[in-house]
Amino acid sequence: KMAHYTVRVGGIRVVQGTAIYCTECDKKFDHPNGNEKHIQNMLKQHMQVHMPRTVACPICGEQNMFRSTTNAVQHVESGACPGCKGEGNARQQVYDFISNKKESRGLLANPPALEWGGAGGTGAVPDLPYKCQQCGKMFRQVSALMQHQQYSRCSSVLGKQAIGYTRRN
Repeated sequence: KMAHYTVRVGGIRVVQGTAIYCTECDKKFDHPNGNEKHIQNMLKQHMQVHMPRTVACPICGEQNMFRSTTNAVQHVESGACPGCKGEGNARQQVYDFISNKKESRGLLANPPALEWGGAGGTGAVPDLPYKCQQCGKMFRQVSALMQHQQYSRCSSVLGKQAIGYTRRN
């Protein structure tokens, strides 16, 4: 629900405030400039707190710990996953996994050349290895790319669901 408070001052329309309220918990979202897109994005991100924790970690198998695939990937990439300890090690493992899967190479900013047998070449992880194919923005972590594709303008441009997501209606 959106609440607009508008007054006229000397014939000029002045928006005193805009607000959107979460339909689940009635938390209020507003922006000093009345930026409706920003307010909508804040609400969209907030709605994650109301999603059930149904996604298990693909590495350590932690059950029902995460609300989304992005959260599970963040768990791995952060180095917090007991199956892939250390941020540097985890980052390398995720990069190698994505590099070696034909289906996911499109997430890479500079896909490695194929080696004999069709596997991607691996090596040191570049500083910004992941790229949004819609807008060209580069990312340090694939979870950041996933979040970008879910919440940015690219989510509507994709014409399909972002990586690893099902939309909640």
